[in-house]
Amino acid sequence: MPFFKRSAKPPKRRLDAGNTTLSKSNLSLAGTGELGESVNNALVKLKLGQHELSFQDGEWIAEPGSQSSSKDGVEVNRLQKLNAQLKEENNYLKYKIEVLLDMMAASTADCNVMEKELDTLQSQKQGRRVAR
Repeated sequence: MPFFKRSAKPPKRRLDAGNTTLSKSNLSLAGTGELGESVNNALVKLKLGQHELSFQDGEWIAEPGSQSSSKDGVEVNRLQKLNAQLKEENNYLKYKIEVLLDMMAASTADCNVMEKELDTLQSQKQGRRVAR
C-alpha cells in the first residue's frame, strides 16, 4: 500500500507576487523613456518612505530633493570612518596572529632539535653502558 498517492493532474500554484510582465506602462527608464535604450544605461530609482535613492555608477546616491538626505550623508560618513577603523583593527589582529604563528613555529623547531639531541645523548649513554 503506497503512502503517497499520485494524483492525475498536478496541483495549481498561485502566484501572489502579482504581474511579472514588463510593458511600456510599468517600465520607466531615465533619459528618452524608450525601451530600445540599453538596460545597462537605465537609471534605477528607489523610493523608501521619505528617502529617494538612485543607482549611478555602481553606488546608491540620495536624491537632493529627498528629506533627510543630509542626515543620511552624516550617517554614511560616520559609518565609513567606523568601517575604516574596523578594517585597520582587523589588519592589526591578522598581523598579530601571523607573528604568533611564526613564534610558535620557531619554538616547535627548537623543541624538535632539542628532542633529537636528547635522543642522541641517550643512545650514546646506553652505548657506553654496554661497552663497560
